[in-house]
Amino acid sequence: MLDLKAVNWKKAIFLFILFLFIFLGLRVFIFILTPFFLGFLIAIIIDKPVNFMSRKIPRSLAVLIMIALVLSVSLLLAIFLITTSINELTYLIRYLPRYYEEIVDFTNNLLLRLRDFFEQLPGMFNLALYNNLENLYNYGSDIIFNITNRIVNATFNIPNMFLILLFTVISGFFISKDKELLTNYLFSRIKFIGTEYAEILTDIFTYIKVQLIIVTNTTIITALAFSLLRYPYAIILALLAGILDLIPVLGPGAIYIPVVIINLFFNIKHAVIVMIVYIIIIGVRPILESKVVGKRIGVHPIVLLLGVYLGLKLFGFQGVIIAPISIIIFKALLDAGIYRYNTGGKKGPPVS
Repeated sequence: MLDLKAVNWKKAIFLFILFLFIFLGLRVFIFILTPFFLGFLIAIIIDKPVNFMSRKIPRSLAVLIMIALVLSVSLLLAIFLITTSINELTYLIRYLPRYYEEIVDFTNNLLLRLRDFFEQLPGMFNLALYNNLENLYNYGSDIIFNITNRIVNATFNIPNMFLILLFTVISGFFISKDKELLTNYLFSRIKFIGTEYAEILTDIFTYIKVQLIIVTNTTIITALAFSLLRYPYAIILALLAGILDLIPVLGPGAIYIPVVIINLFFNIKHAVIVMIVYIIIIGVRPILESKVVGKRIGVHPIVLLLGVYLGLKLFGFQGVIIAPISIIIFKALLDAGIYRYNTGGKKGPPVS
């Protein structure tokens, strides 16, 4: 039976406030504070090279060199992705009616081949099928058009992009340059709560880093595979596969499985190649999660997967980010001794 006197309320209240801060921050301030999040991300990326270079040269100079390198590579990559995406989306919008007609023709041919089977079904089945195809076409057209407009508007919103870039560089520079000072300051402020809470931030950053690695891996492999197979819209499909890799149930399979099915009718060799690539991609995730997330954070990947799924259902796409963080905090809450079992005041065993 739960003994309320055994609860460390001081730590419990702190964890609850921390969770609320993270939740509200993600839902309200994530877009407003984008430059500072990006700056913090840059500081994490360049931390090890800066530490190595600062043995020979001043840390400020090492930070400047690494930020300039990261910025140059990022700008070149962004220009390539944006221009390629706009070209592919524009081409897709132009030829979408033609693709729709081809899908309808393909469906008609398939229905003719299965005519004997469909003759046994109600007569409204074919009409319902065509109506669903038309609705899917209209829905897809709206999505593609909206994405294209947003990319174009964001690309040509020069003043806003310049401000974001400027504050990203400045914040990244000072966070990396004064890492020790900022770290000592923050830890001194939370010292009264307990130094074990540094583990919470470390676990959260570990999880985010692993997810970024997985998404990047999926995007790059998909882009290379589809480009080598000379598929149209390879970059768009790769970006979608990377984003979908964050979402349980769907995952990159929402891109790969339809491609495999289509190729089964037209190119068996391509179908086999795409299936092999898909197996490689879905095989990398459990390896990374079990070796990094499971061992470092101590949370089984299936628990995180369940949390992501529930977060998606309850909060939408934001829940994909919020749910794993809340699980990590809850796990840290138990490990840190927020609830002490009645075993002479000792902490309960860590929950894995």
